[in-house]
Amino acid sequence: MRQPRNYSAASLLLALLLAPLICSGQTLFHAELSQTRLRLGERILLTVILEGENIDTGNPVQLPNLAPYFRVEGQSGPSVSTQMSIINGKMSKHSSLQYQYELVATQAGKFTLPRIAYRSGSQTFFTAPIPVEILEPQNANQAAPPSSKNWAPETDPCLRLELDRREVYAGEQLVAAWYLYFQRRLLNLQLAANPSLPDFKGTELEKAGQLSPEEKFFRGLPWNVAFIQSLALYPLRAGQATIGPLELRYMNQFNQRDFFGMPLGQEQRVVSEPVTIEVKPLPEPAPDDFTGAVGQFELQSRLAKAQVRVNESDQLEVQITGDGNPDYILEPKFLMPAEFEIYPPEVKLDTEARAGRLFAVKKFEYLLVARKDGQFQVPAIGFRYFEPQTKTYKLAQSPGLAIRVAPGPAGGGVSPGSAGQPIISAVSEDIRFIKPDRQGLADQSSGLLGKGWFWLLHLSGILLVALAIYYRAVRQRLDSDQVLARRMRAFSQSQKRLKKARKLAQEGNSGELLSELKRALLEYFGDRFGQSPWGLVEEEMQEVMDRKGIAKELSQEFLALLSALGRAQFAGKMEGSDPGPMIARSAKIIEALEKK
Repeated sequence: MRQPRNYSAASLLLALLLAPLICSGQTLFHAELSQTRLRLGERILLTVILEGENIDTGNPVQLPNLAPYFRVEGQSGPSVSTQMSIINGKMSKHSSLQYQYELVATQAGKFTLPRIAYRSGSQTFFTAPIPVEILEPQNANQAAPPSSKNWAPETDPCLRLELDRREVYAGEQLVAAWYLYFQRRLLNLQLAANPSLPDFKGTELEKAGQLSPEEKFFRGLPWNVAFIQSLALYPLRAGQATIGPLELRYMNQFNQRDFFGMPLGQEQRVVSEPVTIEVKPLPEPAPDDFTGAVGQFELQSRLAKAQVRVNESDQLEVQITGDGNPDYILEPKFLMPAEFEIYPPEVKLDTEARAGRLFAVKKFEYLLVARKDGQFQVPAIGFRYFEPQTKTYKLAQSPGLAIRVAPGPAGGGVSPGSAGQPIISAVSEDIRFIKPDRQGLADQSSGLLGKGWFWLLHLSGILLVALAIYYRAVRQRLDSDQVLARRMRAFSQSQKRLKKARKLAQEGNSGELLSELKRALLEYFGDRFGQSPWGLVEEEMQEVMDRKGIAKELSQEFLALLSALGRAQFAGKMEGSDPGPMIARSAKIIEALEKK
């Protein structure tokens, strides 16, 4: 995710350079860009500053037309400060006015930012023009994902619902997935409202625990794409059915801080568009044994024991698995031989995700009791369903099961619920002592205080409380010091991305592999050194590592690897056919930086 750069050092240097001019009473109107050479789709910060004595700070700054090279994405300010002073009986007022604008590069080429005018009383001040060069994105030739060929996000951020199909039968599973497209920095992203589903039965399929964005290009511009959640939906009736909007809320942070130094922000919301689909009715006439299940199903049955004795119990398990609405997987109907007693089944329902779809596994467990010996057959058991692919009603059926019942033991008791009565044998004594030898009993006169385990239990409780207090103190420190928190998670997060890169290498996906390796290195750099790497050039990254005491050979190897990945992304392929050495090199450099 892109983050705005930290310009506190640059602002301090600018203030020191301008101090002599300000002290002399001269009014200064100045504009600066965070960088003057960038790529298409990247963001920069335009800062406009007016400083001087007895100036009017109540007028707005009017930006010139920046199209088609830039789009103004956000603004913070005005930030006004005033200082009063009395020297030799003469009072003067020194004022400072600052605006900041977030600009997005929208067209490649060379462009000169026009001068900006500000009117104070009868005077008009102008900034100097600033030349800018906008380059094509490095991987502009990378193949766009199928979904981006005819569509691109219109707003930043953009929340979009994607369906695996647009026409379904009533009761057929429909997978709905929501994706978030964004370029700006989003803070405290949370679910505000789930979609309304009056025409569906919905079951959660998958939900993102945290944002894991991937970079994709739409109309030549890079976007972060993050999965939010997916649902398995089952239409309840034929006709038109509408999936309501999903709503997220987030904090849009300004480049300003309050009196206590806390960043200022405003809560905003992003909402997906509702989508209406066509639900087709099931064909008529339906079979008499059809219960409403739609999808792909299979049925299996088995006996716990193939041979039992008379009055001995056995268990018959019938399992139905399918991707249809589990509410319509009803108990199958079948007839057992009259020589068996069968009890109502115990029903168990489990769900599992397979290949992006939700499958229900419903088990019916019957208790059987044989009342007569002989050779018997559990009949074939069937389950009727509608298959959308073939548009026909089908029967999932298990084969019959053979069971042999042997005669019971002579004179033996029978199981509960049988026709006979169990034999009850009398005991010769009314009371039987459990421990008749009293001299062998342990001495309990000292009570619990004399037991070692009693004190060990209490000391364990005190230790757990101490650990909880220490854990809370560590969490509070991490919550208050985000730089330390990022530093502590830097290595573990990089290992997760390297693991994903190895998986992409096994799949042969070289394009996403290169992007994932570069993101792993850059995000490790940002977390490790507490500074966003997205807007830094190589020289600035070298300076950061020099300040942190990183050896020159290691920092140059890190930058050389980034440069090699950039060239490979631009070329669309990796040097050599085996990506293993590149992944191993990345892991080795990260481990070396972690030890410093």
